[in-house]
Amino acid sequence: MLATAACRQTFGKNSSPGFQGRMTLTERGLVLGAGTLLAKLDNKVLPFEADQDRIWTLLAVAYGGAVPLAVLASLRRAAKHWHGGDKCLAAIHLAQMGLPDIGKDAAHRLALAAELLDAGVRPRALARELGFDRPAGLGKYNYNPDEARVPAGSGYGSGFWTKGVAVGPTLTEGRSAGSGSRRINIVRDLPKVAVVVTRPDGTPIDDPKSPTGKLMAPPRANFREVYAAGTQNPTLFQINEDVGHFGRFDYRRDKASDTSFPAYKHASNYAAGVLMAGAGYTREQTHDISEKFAYLFSSNYETDKEERQYWTNRGWDDAHGGIWK
Repeated sequence: MLATAACRQTFGKNSSPGFQGRMTLTERGLVLGAGTLLAKLDNKVLPFEADQDRIWTLLAVAYGGAVPLAVLASLRRAAKHWHGGDKCLAAIHLAQMGLPDIGKDAAHRLALAAELLDAGVRPRALARELGFDRPAGLGKYNYNPDEARVPAGSGYGSGFWTKGVAVGPTLTEGRSAGSGSRRINIVRDLPKVAVVVTRPDGTPIDDPKSPTGKLMAPPRANFREVYAAGTQNPTLFQINEDVGHFGRFDYRRDKASDTSFPAYKHASNYAAGVLMAGAGYTREQTHDISEKFAYLFSSNYETDKEERQYWTNRGWDDAHGGIWK
């Protein structure tokens, strides 16, 4: 009785508001990091099965790689005991998963990812954009509790089911490069087919850092089309599909050939600003949303930050001023 009381007291302390390095069940729901909700409690019931895509994707963001599918099975058991009133046993199931504590950088990534999902980005789209391989069994509940597990004491993955579970490399604090495991060809020189971006009145847009002194883009670039797409009231999911990596207005990357053209990165950032202006976002909202996407998806987040912000803002300013209507 005393041991049970002590365990419940310890769990209560771990559930207190503030930074949580590991997953915790609270009255709000399943929490990780700086109060980020992986799943909410609905009428005191955790709608786990409905939220498993969201939970798995957010955990992949937090841990920097695809987490074993068996983690979800452990969470189901923890939620079951929580619902039954045995918070101590729920805490034990959470602890036995063996996931390491996350740090502040991972918590920041997690919070941004949760904001994007709350704003309408689909979990599967976010996972795909970050290059996380979604387990084939996600969405299926026919796991076998008697299946063989990784032996206890084997390090990361101890106690996980072995069938269909990736228990390989230790998850890291690193941020995804956004393109995942796909092999990308990089053409660093300005392509010969590149065209100067000109306004409808025929005047070119200057770019001092371009080898031509002008903003360069592939021949397919059409900023009136970009602006028009923005006026269709796209969701954040659709915006990411349009100007995210390999999107139809991602002029830096060509999806058909899996090729990246760094010389077109300014045109891509400019297009993002044009689209957001067309969609009715303010300059401040455009900056906030684009930086969240860049933090999560770009491996060059810090090094390209100043240029990215400049060209995104410039695209928004031009579009907001009516140039691309």
